[in-house]
Amino acid sequence: IRTPINVITSFASYLEESFNGNSDTDTSECFTIINSASKRIIRTIDLILNTAEIQTGTYEPIIKEFDLKRMLENLIIEFQSIVEEKDVSLQFSCDIKDTYVFGDEYSISQVFVNLIDNAVKYTEKGRIEIIIDIDEQSNKVITVADTGIGISGEYLENIFKPFSQEERGYSRKFEGNGLGLALVKNYCDINNAEISVESEKGVGTTFKVKFLHKAQLF
Repeated sequence: IRTPINVITSFASYLEESFNGNSDTDTSECFTIINSASKRIIRTIDLILNTAEIQTGTYEPIIKEFDLKRMLENLIIEFQSIVEEKDVSLQFSCDIKDTYVFGDEYSISQVFVNLIDNAVKYTEKGRIEIIIDIDEQSNKVITVADTGIGISGEYLENIFKPFSQEERGYSRKFEGNGLGLALVKNYCDINNAEISVESEKGVGTTFKVKFLHKAQLF
C-alpha cells in the first residue's frame, strides 16, 4: 500500500511544482487535500503495522539511554507549522536538569507523536503545553495538556481500547481510526511507563506519562 501512495504523492508534488506558483485557488486546494489525505493514509499504515507487531509479539525494543528533552524539542518543531495555522500556542517547558531516561527511543517517540498529534487535532484555540518534571519519588513525568474539546467521563474508561472512538459514524467531526491511544498504552507498558489522563468536555485534556526510574525493563 505504501508504494503506490508514495507514487501518488511524488507525482502530485511534481505536478504542483510544474505550475510554478501560477495555479488558481481551487487547484492549490486540490494539491493540499491530496497531500493531507496521503499523510493520513501513511500514518494509518504505520499504526496498523505497529499494532500488528505488538499483537504478534514481534516488536523488539532497543533499550538505551537517551535525552528525552531533545527528542521532544525535535517533535515540537515538526508540529509547529501545523499549530501556526490555528489560533493555538504550543508551549514547552522543562523544570529539571537531568532529562535522560532508559527505554526504547522509537516507541517512546511514538507515544508523544500520538499525544501531541491528538492535542493539535482536537484544539482549535487556546494552548497546548508540554512539560518535563519529576514527582516526589524522582520519577520523570511528561505532561501533554491542551484546551481542546475534551473527553466525556463515560468514554474515558475506553480510551486505550483499540478502534475505540468517542464520536462514530457520519456525525463525527474529526478523522481517526482509534488505534493511536491503544498503541500509546502498549508502548508505555513496554517501557515500564505509566500513563494517566484527566479530561473535561469542552475544557481540555491532560495526559501524564511517568517513567519509573527504579523499574527493570526486562
